[in-house]
Amino acid sequence: MRGLSRHQYREGVRSFIDLNKFTNPHSVTLTLKQSYVTYHRHLMVHNRISHDRAVGNFRHFMNLLNRKVYGQSFKRHGKRVQVIPVLEGGGQDRFHYHCVIDCPKDELIDEYPFLIEECWSATDYGYHQIDVQSNSDDGWVSYITKYRTKTEFDQSIDWINLHQN
Repeated sequence: MRGLSRHQYREGVRSFIDLNKFTNPHSVTLTLKQSYVTYHRHLMVHNRISHDRAVGNFRHFMNLLNRKVYGQSFKRHGKRVQVIPVLEGGGQDRFHYHCVIDCPKDELIDEYPFLIEECWSATDYGYHQIDVQSNSDDGWVSYITKYRTKTEFDQSIDWINLHQN
């Protein structure tokens, strides 16, 4: 964000997001667990969520979704679902993602919310609070790029997992 004001950065992000490139954009909110428990040599370990773990969890989710949508073409030909992920929360607020996730195949439209839920639930930090709405629009883009509930706006855009054609 060097050299740009917070407002200029946000407006740049908003102009970068082009919903016209999406086939069937969905407005999606995915909530993360605060921790999950594993056992290591009979010791219980609490794996607490962090910004980096949230990003890794979302990457795993997108890998699962891409496999469901594209099958072997995901690995062989690099086909990927378009996604604009924005991470919010941390501190006192529960981590959650607001995203635009495209449904690139018309034949998947009816089952797509269930596919998203199934893939999110299969991740370590996937929490049961999920909301999927079809027909994402510029109002959703404005909402997910708001300042409120973001500790640092420039770090809330998950550029690592973002994919737009």
